[in-house]
Amino acid sequence: MKIIGQVKLWMLLCLFGLSQATETACSAALPNIAKSFKVDGNYAQLNSSMYFIGFAIGILSLGRVSDIFGRRPIILTGLTIYIAASVASIFATDINILITLRFCQAFGASVGSVIGQAMARDSYKGSELSYIYASLSMGLALIPSIGSAMGGYIVEYFGWRYIFLTLSIISSILLMLYAKLLPETNPYIGLSRNNRYLSVLKVVIRDKIVLLYAFIIGSFNGMAFGFYMEAPFIFIDKIGMAPSSYGKLALLLTIANVFGSLSNRYMVRKHVDSKKIMTGGLASSLIGCTLLMIFSYTIKYDANKYLITAAIFIPMMMHIVGHSFLLPLSLRYALEDYSKVTGTAGSVFGFLYYILVAIISYAVSKLHNNAVINFTVLFFTLSLLSSISFYLILKWQPLKKKYEFN
Repeated sequence: MKIIGQVKLWMLLCLFGLSQATETACSAALPNIAKSFKVDGNYAQLNSSMYFIGFAIGILSLGRVSDIFGRRPIILTGLTIYIAASVASIFATDINILITLRFCQAFGASVGSVIGQAMARDSYKGSELSYIYASLSMGLALIPSIGSAMGGYIVEYFGWRYIFLTLSIISSILLMLYAKLLPETNPYIGLSRNNRYLSVLKVVIRDKIVLLYAFIIGSFNGMAFGFYMEAPFIFIDKIGMAPSSYGKLALLLTIANVFGSLSNRYMVRKHVDSKKIMTGGLASSLIGCTLLMIFSYTIKYDANKYLITAAIFIPMMMHIVGHSFLLPLSLRYALEDYSKVTGTAGSVFGFLYYILVAIISYAVSKLHNNAVINFTVLFFTLSLLSSISFYLILKWQPLKKKYEFN
């Protein structure tokens, strides 16, 4: 199939940002959803766990389909599913119905991740791809705060159902734009039909480097989304902040994310060794998670709310800076040997790390009791294990055998 053109950066940004905006906006509504359906907070948090399971299954299946039929038609189909589930969520009358619809919503939204990454790899190579990922990271840095702020204000003034109405409107506009402007980018559609899915799957799941990158990306994304799950209960329910005020707090993480993304992009343009940038990101994360765990032992909820906010958000900002250094480059390097089957390999890879995100989200919900200490120990452990994983990547990468897909 002839390639119409390269996918534009703004198109990739919207694809990547759709899921982040959805999850952060909905996370801000979790306390309100729990009260609305008269369930415990940890049960409401299952919304997020089921969301990531649906996301992982969508990634596993739709990436392969995009290799066979092309990126464009699957993007449009996924957005249609997302819109239908979002509209249905407005009218959910039971928490279990809402959880099911969140699964369907995530399945549709998954095209933004797996096929967005595939389109980026189709359109850009080498250092240009690193720069694109760094630029995307800078743009995506704004999404969580926008999602949290939007969710907080909507919940406070209108109620949680209006979040799904807003998401339905935004995604409908996006669908119309993509129907008109989105190009096809996959140059290997014919070849992809000839490659057996199980053959690619077998190679990917035996690739130790890919598995370690999946663990790192899954851990860091799991920590980010886990924090957005737990923080509303701490600041809204325990400390008594208004939902809109909590939404503004996400700006602190955005500042850290923008700083990290700008620094990362600058270093990439200056050709700083990528492995050094990634090592710095891991160090920043590990220091932040260590401080967060230490501070959590001394936090008292009757203390000054500004002190509590600083004790939680300053270490998290350090972690987010590390996140901004590490993840764009991890995504760039993880599948560099799979360019001919990037949709299929990306679907397996994405499934692996989003299943880990779902597991971490579920762990956060099980640990939930409005106490900071529970998830801070988990975050420290994941950051430490990610550092060990990256050390193993550096050790094993030179010995890796490359596989050719014909």
